[in-house]
Amino acid sequence: MRGITSPRSVQYLENDAMEPDELLQLSDLNLAESQREISRWGSNTEITERGDMLLVTGADKFVSCNLAMRVGRRRISSPEEFIARAREYFNERKRTFRIMVRAHLDDDLLERCRELELYQVSRSPAMVLYRTLKEAPLPEGVVLRRVADEASARDYAEVMALSFASLGQPEEVGRSMFGDAGALLAPHMYVVVAYRGDEPVSGAMALLSHGIAGLYFVGTVEDMRGKGLAEHCTRAAGNAALGLGARCLVLQASHMGEPVYSRMGYEEFTSYPWFICPSR
Repeated sequence: MRGITSPRSVQYLENDAMEPDELLQLSDLNLAESQREISRWGSNTEITERGDMLLVTGADKFVSCNLAMRVGRRRISSPEEFIARAREYFNERKRTFRIMVRAHLDDDLLERCRELELYQVSRSPAMVLYRTLKEAPLPEGVVLRRVADEASARDYAEVMALSFASLGQPEEVGRSMFGDAGALLAPHMYVVVAYRGDEPVSGAMALLSHGIAGLYFVGTVEDMRGKGLAEHCTRAAGNAALGLGARCLVLQASHMGEPVYSRMGYEEFTSYPWFICPSR
C-alpha cells in the first residue's frame, strides 16, 4: 500500500470564506448525501425521500443506523407531521430511529423534539476549515496510508467498528455498516488509515459533494488514543480533499472531537442536534 501523497498543493486564504448562507446550504447538502452514501454500503438498506423528508434505513436496527431529517430550504411538513410520518415509516420496519435537526433552519422541529422530551444524544456542532494544514511528525512506528484497495478498505472499516464501540455502538453494528467496504474506493472519497507496523489503528474519511468535503468516521482504537492519530488522519484527509478541489471542509463534531478540531483551526458555524425517537 502506498503512503499519503497530496493531489496538489493548495493554500486557502481568509477571503476564500463563503457567505454564511452558502456555507449552510452546502453543509446541509453534504451531510444529507453522506447519510445516503453510508446506507448504500450495507445490505437490506433503504433510502426514501418524501417532500422535505429524508428517511434512511441502515444496515442494522441499532438507532444510529436509522435516520430522519429534513432536506431542502422550504418547509413542507410541520413538526407534528414530520415526526408522525417518520414514526409510521420506522414502525413498519420495527426500528427505533434518530432525528437530526438543522439548528439554523429547523427551530420548530427542535422545539417539538424538546417538548416531547426525546432524548438528545448530541449537540453535534458543525465546524468549517478553509485552508490546508501544515503536516506534523507522526509518532514513531506509525505511517499513514490512503485506502487504495479492498484490503485497506476492510482495515479502515474494522478500525471504525472498534473505535465507535466505546461510544456505545456494538462492534457488529459498525461492521454491518461497512458491508461493502470496497465502496470506500469511489473517486469522491479520500480515506486515510494510520498503521502501527501492520496494525490499522486510526482513520478518517473525506466525502466530496456539492463542491465541498465533509469529514466523517474519524476514530482511533482505544489503546492507541492520546497520541494525536485521529488528528493526523483528519489533517491528511482534509488536505487531500482541498487538493482535489473542495472549497472547504466541514464536519459535525462529537464531544470528544470538538476540542481537537478547534485546536486544528476548525470553527463552529451551526449545529445538528440529534434525538432518539421510538417508532411508536
